[in-house]
Amino acid sequence: MRCKTLAMGLCLIGLSTGVGMGTGIAQDKEAAGAWPRWSVAFIAHRGLAPGYPENTLAAYREAIKLGAEALEIDLRGTKDGEVVILHDETLERTTDGTGKVTDKTLAELKRLDAGKGERIPTYEEVLQLVSGTGVKLLLDIKESPVLDKKRIVDLTEKHNAVLNVIVGPRNLGDLRTFRSLNPNLRTLGFIAKTDDIEPFAHAGVDIIRLWPKWIYAEPHLVGKVHGLGRPVWTTANDAPREELEKLVKLGVNGILTDLPDVMSALLRDMRGARGL
Repeated sequence: MRCKTLAMGLCLIGLSTGVGMGTGIAQDKEAAGAWPRWSVAFIAHRGLAPGYPENTLAAYREAIKLGAEALEIDLRGTKDGEVVILHDETLERTTDGTGKVTDKTLAELKRLDAGKGERIPTYEEVLQLVSGTGVKLLLDIKESPVLDKKRIVDLTEKHNAVLNVIVGPRNLGDLRTFRSLNPNLRTLGFIAKTDDIEPFAHAGVDIIRLWPKWIYAEPHLVGKVHGLGRPVWTTANDAPREELEKLVKLGVNGILTDLPDVMSALLRDMRGARGL
């Protein structure tokens, strides 16, 4: 069973019995040099895995092999209303194509090379890939007038994946839209600034993402989010192990990482240190 941390009936949100019991827990743990009591969610950022192009089915398969509990994927809409996975607004960086994703049909996008012969996947293909694996999907909802939110929810429901998907809106409007389309969907707020913490929490978001630079500059922010009854996830990108350890000891509950092999080793060592 991949998810060993349950709170408020939600799996993989990383909320432990320690969260919400006071802002001093994480700091006390760090001072003691000990690992926290809670499990830390392991999310492969852009589904990355060593040697594989980002946001491709091959990368997702490898990240799962390395122990990722969730894959963070970037959703964009096509000219003909399909939902595909690509981080950038344009095609140049990660494919052999040019121009904006929104100006292309799915058929046109499928002809492109997304790296090492891989194709740009659709959201439905990723749902099929993770079906039955226990691996969750964290959806980075890119702000776009052509990204069909109802279709995202319809596809999620079609594949019986509502409890295996965490929707990540970047604004309160999108958060409210997804909550109205299916209140059972869990949500993570990809907030743009720290002033957004309370508005997103009051709007019902389940998890809040804080950037590492915010946490280092204002460590109390972790305690603030915990005090609102929400776990903190952070996007560490390609941060080395030493920085991942620091973030864990500062109290984060989940880490989006470009280095799933490094994160897997860290979590293995954490479990060993606690005799698990």
